[in-house]
Amino acid sequence: MEPRRPNQFLQEVYRTEYDHAAAADADQTVHLDKLTRRMKVTKVKYINPTGLAEHAANHAKIQILNGATVVAEKNTDSAGAGDNGIPANTFIDLTLSATAADLLFDADDVLTFKIDESGTTTVPAGRVVVEGVYY
Repeated sequence: MEPRRPNQFLQEVYRTEYDHAAAADADQTVHLDKLTRRMKVTKVKYINPTGLAEHAANHAKIQILNGATVVAEKNTDSAGAGDNGIPANTFIDLTLSATAADLLFDADDVLTFKIDESGTTTVPAGRVVVEGVYY
């Protein structure tokens, strides 16, 4: 968590949650919110009770998008460094974009949740939590 700045308590917090159904070898795209004000995403958390092992051919990409811009992402492809699986019943942080401008939403932008599956992967039902601040 970032250190508090003077008057930060005046910033209004943004938060939305979405519980998705199991994605049995099919992609899912859901529009979660149409912003009414400018907002910056500060954290995206994800959890599902079953978890998902990393795999080279059967993997999934879980994303938060602003149009075609990737705001946050988790990929269970084993080609990446480290353990890319999703542990069971444990909140994980999706990786936020390294480009600061990608985290910003303007009024009328649409916050979208997407699951993109490869091979025969089935992403179990889970929950995504998007947190941010209005500015």
